[in-house]
Amino acid sequence: MEDYSKRKLYKKIIIKLLREKKLNLDELLSSLNRVLKTDYGIDAISRRTFDRAKESLLENGYIINSRKFNGRNYFVLEGYPENHNLTKEEQLTFPLLLGLLDTEKNMNAVSWLKSALMDEFDFSKDDLNPFPYFVHVQPSLNGQDKLLILAGKIIEYIKNGQAIKFLYDRKGEVKFKQIAPLQIRYYDNRYYLLGTDIDENTNEVGILLKTFALDKFIEKHVYPAIIETDEFNLSEKFIYFDYQKIHKKSNLENLLKNSLGIWYDWESRLKTFRLKFTDWAMGIIENKTIHSSQQIIEKTKDFTILEITVWDNREIDYFIDRFGDKCERLN
Repeated sequence: MEDYSKRKLYKKIIIKLLREKKLNLDELLSSLNRVLKTDYGIDAISRRTFDRAKESLLENGYIINSRKFNGRNYFVLEGYPENHNLTKEEQLTFPLLLGLLDTEKNMNAVSWLKSALMDEFDFSKDDLNPFPYFVHVQPSLNGQDKLLILAGKIIEYIKNGQAIKFLYDRKGEVKFKQIAPLQIRYYDNRYYLLGTDIDENTNEVGILLKTFALDKFIEKHVYPAIIETDEFNLSEKFIYFDYQKIHKKSNLENLLKNSLGIWYDWESRLKTFRLKFTDWAMGIIENKTIHSSQQIIEKTKDFTILEITVWDNREIDYFIDRFGDKCERLN
């Protein structure tokens, strides 16, 4: 049986060749084998193997038809699967999207993504290089690659409904935390975990929502939480929880719905703020949705007044302070 990775490669080359021009059967098979030999050092495949690859492409949603030109039959690529059906204008956004990832361009995952786009859409390296036409000036986080990998690991635990344990540095005091993880949030150029405590004695899952910054995890590492017993046991027993049930009990969605990012208020001190923006701050606030509740209630050439309903806590204070004297709190 043909190796799966090779079958995938055959299909990728067939699509690439048919994107470039129409080919008859002999030309397509010959070109495919030439690419396999020259670029990958792989032996030529048979007509039967080629037919299987073509049939698989058809099953996956590609539309490959035989058309007659000047008395000869040629294969023509006439359609793509729905998820690959991008317009030329949509494809032009790829360099910008990669530009947004420029601070992480040395990560293996980003390099792989760029390589995959080159293979899938025939981009060259220069095509996907946005510089100097587009520059992402947001500074990279320290240890960004480790933070992303950590976030990915935690999300896997979340999907499995499995509790985690980690060493956490809170204001210089390092302690083990045992948590039922519920959500990862990226806010203000920082990654956060939201979850509920698990009692170390009873292993019961709490409902009080807590927030942890991923950059404060010691060594950016997380472990599966286990049931500790005095008995010797060769197999560890992991702690699992009902994700949907705990997610609902924690009231995460409602609490964070009224937050600008990751802070909430159990005392339900919701407040409608009326903020006046002037000068350069007007352009920022008019073109960026800060919160789903925001409404522009007055706008002139000199100022913009925005109304927003969120928790009355330090998060709104930090937000206002960023604009200096270009933002005035009217209430």
